[in-house]
Amino acid sequence: MNVFDNFHVYLWRGNDNNCNTCLFESVLNEGRHLVVDPGHVMTPSYREPGLERLAQEMKHDGVDYDRIGLVILTHGHPDHCEAAVSIQKETHALIAMHRADEEMLQILGGRVDIYLQDGMMETVSGRQYDLQILHSPGHSPGHITVYWPYRKVLIAGDCIFYRSTGRTDFPGGSSNMLRESIERLARLDIEYLLCGHPYGHPGFIQGADDVRENFEIIMSYY
Repeated sequence: MNVFDNFHVYLWRGNDNNCNTCLFESVLNEGRHLVVDPGHVMTPSYREPGLERLAQEMKHDGVDYDRIGLVILTHGHPDHCEAAVSIQKETHALIAMHRADEEMLQILGGRVDIYLQDGMMETVSGRQYDLQILHSPGHSPGHITVYWPYRKVLIAGDCIFYRSTGRTDFPGGSSNMLRESIERLARLDIEYLLCGHPYGHPGFIQGADDVRENFEIIMSYY
């Protein structure tokens, strides 16, 4: 689904667990694309073809899968990063993530090319496509979120869902750190919030008032 300015959102609509994905079209060198969290190659329980469906949805939008040049991973759990390993092999895309979650990707056979930390990531398509990387631990030690200031979009991974948050009972999880991360993100100027999963909602919250209400509900009980 094309939202605006070469920004595409692909919401997972399968029956098994898989993540939502987004794509910035032609913002890298040689017109290559940037993808955030491509999800599973094949979902674990029902064997749904996650990566194949993503490639088909990209094709429907007129986006060439073979021109993916960079995959940003919010964290190293397989339901977000497994497909990145296949994309890396098939398109020679680079993979970017926080060092603290690197081991999880390596177990799946992937290689980290760029280590992410707090700061701005520049693209070649002008400052309007520059992205702010925020280290947002709690769900995992190396969890990051991606903020696009020009369009006030937050790609939240498993930090924030619709009226709920990511789990903290995985190895390296921390409720206190997740709360601190959410408090930091709540201070951003956000009009579009892409959650990591469609839990109780498609996971793409649009409108500053609805985004603010979502934060308020989460903060009221967390």
